[in-house]
Amino acid sequence: MRIRDKVKKPQRPVVAYEILPPREKDGTLNSYAEIISSLLSQTHIDAINIPEVLDENGRGDRPVENYKRGEPREFGRLLQDIVGVEAIINRVVVHESFETQLRWIEETNKIYEIENMIIVGGESSKVEYPGPSVNDVLKKVSREYNQNGGDIFCGGIAIPSRDKESKNLIIKSKHGSEFFTTQVLYDSKNIIKMIDHYQERCNELNTFPRRLLLSFAPVSSQKNIDFLKWLGVEIPEETERYLHGRPGAMTDRSLDVAIEVLNDTLDYITKNNLKVPIGLNVEHIMSYNFQSSVEMLQELARIYREFCIKTTQY
Repeated sequence: MRIRDKVKKPQRPVVAYEILPPREKDGTLNSYAEIISSLLSQTHIDAINIPEVLDENGRGDRPVENYKRGEPREFGRLLQDIVGVEAIINRVVVHESFETQLRWIEETNKIYEIENMIIVGGESSKVEYPGPSVNDVLKKVSREYNQNGGDIFCGGIAIPSRDKESKNLIIKSKHGSEFFTTQVLYDSKNIIKMIDHYQERCNELNTFPRRLLLSFAPVSSQKNIDFLKWLGVEIPEETERYLHGRPGAMTDRSLDVAIEVLNDTLDYITKNNLKVPIGLNVEHIMSYNFQSSVEMLQELARIYREFCIKTTQY
């Protein structure tokens, strides 16, 4: 069953693993395919989510050095061919012209045989970018490209801390987004609030909510935390103090935080009989956190799959 079919079946578990293409200095794309093979031997995933991280002036100085990496769609094609798991390619669309973006998307679909994409916008709504908006691209792909022989399953990004984000989800869904991945979560307050408001808006419009893949990642150092903050991830001060609790314990404590956030969110959905379908997306942030991310994926997937088995509201 393709990932798009799983995503559209609310009660079916959907688990993705997010990984950046390898840095060119680390060797070939093929060497990273071996890493993913190792991951698959330890746990089950439905897709590999490959992000595109671009520097923007508004973020300030990057806390870790930015090495040149392999192209996401090339990495995705390799993983699909060698490892046999579907790729989801993220594409930031605001930095180049509409024509350039559409050409890139068509090449990615037809030449690289990528069928799943997450359409990503800019860092700030206050910046005037040269390229199209997320909604413009979603509409063009879903209403024109796919109706003329194309085959792309589109998703978007959800930022729970953003004001009126549930409204943004509705608009993006209207333009063609079939699922969303959240920013990395270290607190349950905003994600629960967003899901609650999203359900309310869907009820008002008599529409079914799209699936939300909740994102998590282990951290093992202050550098990891600084990098996440640079990406726009919100980590409450209380949580950051907890992560620094004792020497050598940050990775374990970040797993504790992830488990608590996931349980809080799933419990809220169950107790309030919400129908927002949930998925799971785990990433490693830094390559040296790979094994920690696998352990996090295993534990969170166990909790999440039990929820999917027990839930009755879908």
